[in-house]
Amino acid sequence: MSWFFTALLATALLSMVNILDGHLLQKRFPSLKAFILPVGLLMVIYNIPLAFAFPFAEGTPSDIILLAVTAGILRACSVYIMLFALKTEEVSRVIPIYYSYPIFVSLMAVPLLGESIGLLRWLAILAVVGGVILVSARKNGNSGSFRLSKTTVLLILAGLLISGSDIINKHVLDVITFWNSYWVSSICLALFLLAVALRRGVFSELKGLTKPVLCYSLIVLDELFLFGGMLLLLWSIQHGPISLVSAISSARPLFVLVYAFLLMRLIPGFLLEWPAGRRLRIFQICGVVLTVSGIAVMNLFS
Repeated sequence: MSWFFTALLATALLSMVNILDGHLLQKRFPSLKAFILPVGLLMVIYNIPLAFAFPFAEGTPSDIILLAVTAGILRACSVYIMLFALKTEEVSRVIPIYYSYPIFVSLMAVPLLGESIGLLRWLAILAVVGGVILVSARKNGNSGSFRLSKTTVLLILAGLLISGSDIINKHVLDVITFWNSYWVSSICLALFLLAVALRRGVFSELKGLTKPVLCYSLIVLDELFLFGGMLLLLWSIQHGPISLVSAISSARPLFVLVYAFLLMRLIPGFLLEWPAGRRLRIFQICGVVLTVSGIAVMNLFS
């Protein structure tokens, strides 16, 4: 299998993770905490063996390890905000906004890493911003005007946090391996989720789940998609040009939009319905295409 098709398959699998997250949060679990408690426990179970299998190399500086943990904490906070948004918003709106965060990476890389941004990348950043505005727009009551969702502000904050994580990882990956970064980030996320969700009331909510076997099976499937997608993405990065692999990966919002559209036709009620109104749907589709195009251009010419 070529790196191109591997990267494409990885993007398709990781997009399914977003779809399943949306379904589980919106339709299966009574609260965000009830969802993230079993997810956190499962992540601890399979990441601790990874930590033993891929330990830090002997002599790894303590400040590098601390920075890796910091990057993991920032990513954990970012993912939590994204999951919070998925609890109430359509997944086809949340994901394009969340995954526009490369614009912040590009802007942070200028002062922190000494990188420069050419005219084409500035135009790409403007395209992403315009796409996010279109995706997050929604009708204001009975009037014909449109406003931005309040969730957009939270997702922008999440984008800033994960961008900071990526910038730190760019530095620490010169010293540690990808697998080190992966399990550190995953364990940080798992511990963060458990710290938030380990409450007596949450266990009561889990006891009252409808079809608990199905719910937990979907969580396991979700994590398998995540793990498989990350492995395929790693393989494609190792065997193909990083700029092209990143450009393919940036198409995740487009995959999510296609999945959401198909599921609403094939399995009505699987996800939250799109907002009514043909005009608003056209806005959202145009916003996704604009966002994906801008991110792809930034990755291709980085």
